[in-house]
Amino acid sequence: MTAGVLLDTRKVVTTVELSVFERITPLVSGYLEAYASTDPVVSGQFRFDKYTTSIKTPLETVAKTLLAKDSDVFAFSTYVWNIGLVRKLLVLLRQARPDVHIVLGGPQVMHHGLRYLDPSDERMVVCNGEGEATFTEYLHELTKPEPDLTTVAGLTMYRDGQLVTTPERARIKDLETIPSPFLSGLISDEYSISIIETNRGCPYHCGFCFWGAATNDRVYRFDEQRVRDELTWMARNGTLFLYIADANWGMLARDVEFSEHIASLTREYRLPNVVYFSSAKNKPHAVTKITGIFQEAGLVASQPVSMQTLEPTSLKIIARDNIKLDAFGSVQDDLRDRGLSSFIELIWPLPGETLETFQQGIGTLCERDAHTIISYSHLLLNNTPIYHNRDKLRLVTRPAGGEVAEAQIVIGTEQVTPDEFAEGMRYFYAVHAVHNTRSLRATAKYLTGKGITTFPELFSGMVEYWRGLPQDDAIVSYVERSIRDALFYDVGNYGLFVHMVLHEHRALFTRHLRDFVAAQPWWSDPTARALFEIDLLNRPYIYSSTPLEEFDRPFETVVVTAGSGRSRTVELDPSWHEELRRSVRLDPLVPRGPRFVVDYKRLQYPYMAGQSIDHNANYCHGMIEKIENIAPIWRSTGV
Repeated sequence: MTAGVLLDTRKVVTTVELSVFERITPLVSGYLEAYASTDPVVSGQFRFDKYTTSIKTPLETVAKTLLAKDSDVFAFSTYVWNIGLVRKLLVLLRQARPDVHIVLGGPQVMHHGLRYLDPSDERMVVCNGEGEATFTEYLHELTKPEPDLTTVAGLTMYRDGQLVTTPERARIKDLETIPSPFLSGLISDEYSISIIETNRGCPYHCGFCFWGAATNDRVYRFDEQRVRDELTWMARNGTLFLYIADANWGMLARDVEFSEHIASLTREYRLPNVVYFSSAKNKPHAVTKITGIFQEAGLVASQPVSMQTLEPTSLKIIARDNIKLDAFGSVQDDLRDRGLSSFIELIWPLPGETLETFQQGIGTLCERDAHTIISYSHLLLNNTPIYHNRDKLRLVTRPAGGEVAEAQIVIGTEQVTPDEFAEGMRYFYAVHAVHNTRSLRATAKYLTGKGITTFPELFSGMVEYWRGLPQDDAIVSYVERSIRDALFYDVGNYGLFVHMVLHEHRALFTRHLRDFVAAQPWWSDPTARALFEIDLLNRPYIYSSTPLEEFDRPFETVVVTAGSGRSRTVELDPSWHEELRRSVRLDPLVPRGPRFVVDYKRLQYPYMAGQSIDHNANYCHGMIEKIENIAPIWRSTGV
């Protein structure tokens, strides 16, 4: 003992979270420590250390840091995106520390002890289900002279070469038995992204998702005042980005009240700036109200609509009940009138879907004025109904995510060949470039409204146009490389694509658009040509620092009279006002006179040169999902 200093002789437990994003709160670690600290034996024998970093951190760096901690127990949170890195770390840890105890938890490993445990390693266990109670009892058992982990419910381990799984542990019904890691001082203020849970559970059983399958319908809630206090703590401690981890935000009436509290915090503390959430599946108007609350407070937010597919056969296979299209259309009208963003989430390919129904489904969404459409890869997750029926559904998969992950993405089903899957991906990149960036919004509305073409024909036409370009074209090569190497597994790939077409290669994509439309049979239509000029002027800027584009060809209908800062002054005959109302944001809604100031400065950030390209790509993906926050406003000058 050093003079005046009492050494802490307790054993060390290190919880490890390897996340997709940087500077994100280690919520799982906080929960585990908070709950374990309620056991006087555990808190008397162990002290806790949290380690969190991005999966982009080199393996050698992570291993060196963990080994330097000289811990007695390591607890890893595992997911599909980090399990490859975790498995490599386990080899290095075990080589250097054969005596250390290791716990693996999380949806990737639970109920898969046979796959992730070594028969010769009896000091490594898998936690099945919620971790707080199981982990605490596990540590409590380790304090005994002769621990017997087979007495702890919720574990899988090897004993004498035999795989042993102890009885299943019931879910925690009273969530208040888990102290708040934020309010208990277990989470520091060094993180810019905070995660909050206000409840646990999901009443749905979607075939591709682990959430509902794991929680068996029941939704348990954290105390309302606790949630409010945690949100206040986050706003006071530097949270820029808030991620609400509930499965169905807006499902409960109190979610609206919590949203109002978040908005009040933003007004008072100017934090958080951005909020992400998974919306309630069949309560769109409640979610629209929430999105409006966030928007009015100046938060960057968008209403997610998780549809996954519009194909009835597929919906039946995955046990999904979507919002009805008529209701969806009314929600989109409401959002548009209020200047709010929404984004549609699809999954390609799901069992029962065909290439044609996928293309037609996106076309239907565009007809209903969907703002942004994102098609995620079908990630085959452990412990989901589709995973258990993968052979019956004749799924074809391929690895993705590199060595840090253990992702298997579906590239074929009974209805879709791998080649058709690739064509569907090309189709989506065309949707992403043309529709999500509003690059042909006015033109497409006119053409489809008049029955001159359809959205699927328009997007397929762009794919064919790209097919005729040189393979070293920056945009074409990006799309083909993304499909060939499954880079779309990381949604940052979609963000980087937006970065290209709206920033880095903006002029190149303008040439793509010009050449594509000029080659179409409808280009002889003077209305289509005029609306294309409006589209060129109405394309948003993803960064506030991107120079305004200089057009190298004269316009026929729109007159650009001046440009200053982040705006342009244009003149357009009042006979075009009705077309403008259908396709651009107007202020006021009923313009007066021919002159407009097109204001491009909205809620964009400047390009962050000091940050990594991955950081900027994730920003771009987030902003394109919130298109109404960056779409230019056409302000009528009344002249």
